[in-house]
Amino acid sequence: MALNYKESKLVKDTIPALRQHGEHISTVFYKTMLRDHPELHNYFNTVNMHTGKQPRALTALILAFASNIINISELTPKLERVAQKHASLNIQPEQYEIVGKYLLRAFSAVLGPAMTPDVKLAWTKAYWVMAKMLTGREAHIYREFESWKGWRKFMIYDKKNETVEGNIVSFTLRPVDGQPLPTFMPGQYITLRITVPGMKYAQLRQYSLSDAPSYDHYRITVKRDLGSNWDYAGSRDDAMTVSSAASSASDSSIGSVQPCRPGVVSNSLIDEFHVGDSIELTHPSGSFVLNPSMDSSMPLVLISAGVCVAPLLSMLNTVVDKRISRPISWIQASRHDAPFQAHVESIAKKLPNMKTKFFKSRLSDSDVLSYTSSFDNDFLSLTSEDLYLQNGSSEYYICGPEKFMYQAADHLRKNGVKPERVQFEIFSVGSFEMKLD
Repeated sequence: MALNYKESKLVKDTIPALRQHGEHISTVFYKTMLRDHPELHNYFNTVNMHTGKQPRALTALILAFASNIINISELTPKLERVAQKHASLNIQPEQYEIVGKYLLRAFSAVLGPAMTPDVKLAWTKAYWVMAKMLTGREAHIYREFESWKGWRKFMIYDKKNETVEGNIVSFTLRPVDGQPLPTFMPGQYITLRITVPGMKYAQLRQYSLSDAPSYDHYRITVKRDLGSNWDYAGSRDDAMTVSSAASSASDSSIGSVQPCRPGVVSNSLIDEFHVGDSIELTHPSGSFVLNPSMDSSMPLVLISAGVCVAPLLSMLNTVVDKRISRPISWIQASRHDAPFQAHVESIAKKLPNMKTKFFKSRLSDSDVLSYTSSFDNDFLSLTSEDLYLQNGSSEYYICGPEKFMYQAADHLRKNGVKPERVQFEIFSVGSFEMKLD
């Protein structure tokens, strides 16, 4: 269903009007879709729906896709992240049918007479080009999941505070069915589903796995959100999302979304879930990964802040477990206690080719959306040896608040690091497109 030149032009000519009215499109789209299909509430982050962040997400994706309709390869990394996220939530092709129907209806409401039959046909084709790319990739991911389909019940086997304050907690999870767990790529995440008292719909969040792969357990690390910002705690935004800047909370009536305080899931997990309790998970997913099968001698630089250390710790533990001999530089910023610092330092004592740097930064309580810190000076004071800048093959993995990642990336760029040697964990898929060039 490829678009011809005329159809591509029709789509592009309507993008400015659609972008101008993006918030209205989001309101119309989600309100009508969730009214007619309330079961879809179970796929969305209630907080993001309440703030308006979620409703604007899909519009941002389709408009970005349409803007690059001639050169879709530019969007491949973004679409891969979306496909991985959808697979982690068990999104199925029939749900694309529903989304397409209501999205195009919202476009028509905004464009009015400008949504001619030809324009509608062109947009229908554009949507299905994107949808088929995603469903095709998701089908491949599902085949890789093999026998694990959908949700699987796990029991909390261990619960451990990772800081003195008790605001970062690790949960060791074992499958209730007792069957061996599939391996995963270090850096990947799972989707967790719980029921929260007082919430009408299931609550889903995605959490990075914070340990090396094991056949009998997974571990996640959760940060308590005190409500100063939106629920991160190591988690990602939920289904069908490419998040843009949050809109006004005045759209809280979208689809009769139930108002929800930030941090509802992280606080519930830390306060109300204990050893012996059960939760549900989906198969590990994600594209921010270290390939442990590559026994490389290239230096590995792992840069993190706060609870965003979780996926990088999985990478470090995997390298250690597999006895991969690589020079490693571990750089970790934290507001108070650095989670896992003692563990990382114990590893460094055993590895002569590993160096560590820990420093304080005045990260916000949310640890994800903003920060003001002495990090500027701390990070810029790192030497060329700390960052292995002298080695043109060094690999960099960065996970932290957006401004933290941007500053780290900018410093690397200014010191000659090529973009292809740097990977970022982008938790809000569309709100932060890290570029080094």
